[in-house]
Order: sequence, then structure tokens, then C-alpha cells
Amino acid sequence: MNQQLYDEAVRSELLSKQLISTLLESVDYGSISFINWSIEVLSVIKTRLDRGDKIIDEVSGEKYTASSFEKFVRKNFSSYIFSQVYAEDHKKEKVYFNLERHGNGEYNLIMSETTHNKTYRWISSLSERFSLVEMIATGIVYLKDNKNDSYSPFLSENGKYCQYDKTNGIIRELS
Repeated sequence: MNQQLYDEAVRSELLSKQLISTLLESVDYGSISFINWSIEVLSVIKTRLDRGDKIIDEVSGEKYTASSFEKFVRKNFSSYIFSQVYAEDHKKEKVYFNLERHGNGEYNLIMSETTHNKTYRWISSLSERFSLVEMIATGIVYLKDNKNDSYSPFLSENGKYCQYDKTNGIIRELS
């Protein structure tokens, strides 16, 4: 995200208004990059406080202790972010992401509000064991092995990926 703000979290005794604002704004974004950046910065600050560094919040004027910073994180960030910064590894909360098309060939991972995200859409059963499915975000066709619950890209005879054309009910090779 912002290397200057990260460096501030690593070295400075004063957490600037810009750093605090950026951290708090990151709560409004579901993007994995914002979430991971926030977790990393908050973890750095937590580690510094745990080793005894003196850190002051420019916005509130509070001189953080390990305990007061934990309360700040719990109050202002999602339970997922809090669990990544404070929970033991085996107790960290799991979160799911949706794949959303961002541009030509680009996708963003956006934090989902539910654990019931559909990744694939059924196209057709080829046999009792195999089905054709479409990855919803990309439209790429996959062969699903129902016995092993595994997926492999469906490749054309030319070795190219394919997409499903719902309107015409055909599978097209990507060029």
C-alpha cells in the first residue's frame, strides 16, 4: 500500500493523523490488499508495544500501552482483522473472498460477507463421475471429478482454455 506509512509504523514514536486515517478507512474496503496491509501495520505496532516502545496516537493524543492498543483494534476493526493481529495461530478467524472482474484479465479479491459463495456454476453432467462447470468470475469451463471433488480446466483439442456461451449453449475456445 503506502511504504511511507508502513515505515512510520515501524519506526516512529508518533502515529500520524494520515496513518491512523488510512488504517481506519481500510475498514470500509473489502479488498484483500487493504485488509492485509492493515493487519501487517497493526501487527507491527502491536509488536513494538509488546517490546516496550512508546507510541503516541497523533489523533487522540493517547500514549498506547499493549492493553490500550488492543482495545483500539478491537473497537475500530473487524473481528477478522482483530483475530489476525491478536489471536493464536490456531484460533485465527477464517474469512472468504469473492473474485470480481476488475478489468481486462484482472481480478480483485473482495472480502465476502458470507461463507456461502458459489465459485462454480453447473453446466452439464457428462457421466455419473464427471460434470462440466463454469467458474463464475472468469467464465472458464472446468471438468469436475465428482468422486474426488476436484476441478481441472477443460482444454480444447488445441490445448486452449474454453468459455461457456450460455446464450447459444456452446463451449468456445479462447483465442
